[in-house]
Amino acid sequence: MERLPGYVGQILLLAVIGWLAWRGIANFVVNARTLGVSIGWGFLRTNAGFEIAQTLVPFGPSSTYGDAIVIAALNTLLVVTLAILLSTAIALLIAFGRLSTHPLVRSASTAYVEVFRNIPMLLQIFFWYFSAIALLPDVGDSLHIGPALLNNRGLFLPHLTSSGWDMPIAEGFSVSGGIALLPELIALTLGLSIYNSAFLAEIFRAGILSVPRGQSEAAATVGLSGVRAAFLIVLPQALRVALPASGGQYQTLAKASSLAAAIGYPDVMQIVGGTVLSQTGQALEAMALVVVLYAAINLVIALVVNLANRQLTKHHGR
Repeated sequence: MERLPGYVGQILLLAVIGWLAWRGIANFVVNARTLGVSIGWGFLRTNAGFEIAQTLVPFGPSSTYGDAIVIAALNTLLVVTLAILLSTAIALLIAFGRLSTHPLVRSASTAYVEVFRNIPMLLQIFFWYFSAIALLPDVGDSLHIGPALLNNRGLFLPHLTSSGWDMPIAEGFSVSGGIALLPELIALTLGLSIYNSAFLAEIFRAGILSVPRGQSEAAATVGLSGVRAAFLIVLPQALRVALPASGGQYQTLAKASSLAAAIGYPDVMQIVGGTVLSQTGQALEAMALVVVLYAAINLVIALVVNLANRQLTKHHGR
């Protein structure tokens, strides 16, 4: 009973917010109809009439705007996933490097953190896109990395089909076969990964330092080498401390992926908030979709991190 007034206040506040939101939407609808602006979601079934440079599923001019939104969401998920995996791998190496007893390794790792976390992310993306990748050779002089090809058109990887491997082959001014990772995807992934790995490295380092030193000493007594002890004993315990904070950094990375529009990568911001909005004039609906899609991606990241942390907690408690 003592907390009833607090609940009543919260209910009243939510009611006021709901009423204001309803009035705002109703006012927008009236004004839109007065100006002759169409509103609604019917445009999602209209033919888009444009191409998208990178698609994970089939898409063409006859596809709908709804299909374009799906492609944009998949492209965003692709770059976010690649950047999370790469930044995590780099961060773990740098975190252990900062704790190394070797002065050169420790100094290089510290320099990595101090340099890359103080350079704006957009500037790093521009560097990879306009400088590093632009200096790669043309298609005719592609670099052969095993079965893969690397040139200023991107990275071309073998593709597994139902009847074998589809290998990339340089033919004239283009590459046929395989899977193409466009320069925009490579530059964006590298920029996001390197910048965020500098922050993740400090989070992982704090987690490693939280593990009692006796754990490493106990691992050494049973014959585990330094590397094996680090990954089998120290790292699982460190991640229990580091995962909650790293989850927030992963969400920051996902939101920063919207910088893709600056280099023309076809993600949610460029396709939905740019092309779809400008062609349909459905500004409210398009931007609402952008907000919902980014919110959904961040909620999925939070869910995955929480599940991983719960599994680590259970395993450590056994």
